[in-house]
Amino acid sequence: MFLDSGPLVRLLQMHADYYPVVSGVLDFVYEKNIQVIVSSITLFEICQKAYGANASVLAREYREFFENSSNVSLCAVNGEVAVKAAELFAAAAKTNHKLTEGESLRLATAYVNGVDCILTECENFRDATDIPVVTLDEI
Repeated sequence: MFLDSGPLVRLLQMHADYYPVVSGVLDFVYEKNIQVIVSSITLFEICQKAYGANASVLAREYREFFENSSNVSLCAVNGEVAVKAAELFAAAAKTNHKLTEGESLRLATAYVNGVDCILTECENFRDATDIPVVTLDEI
């Protein structure tokens, strides 16, 4: 399963509506020993928020969690991911379902790593891939 940035941000914000949903998904993942893929772009995004709030220790803790969790694999943006992201970005630009550069990189990470499903808040992912996409509102 690919865990996109949005659900993680909602979890870390302890969002009243989404915290229980994301927490429940993660509990299930650990119970069933499901492998979770996270993009290094996601780590950048949540660490950026931590540093912006002068919480450098928190940013380091995020990194340690992603690098040391038995069920979570942090996947770097390599050449294959970058080229796939460019392809996804260009294809989306030709439609009404635009993707940002970050979204394209995260989606490409999921694609290149062969995930079975994606948990996200990004509705446009559904139109950009044949990988099953589940949004927080659907859980």
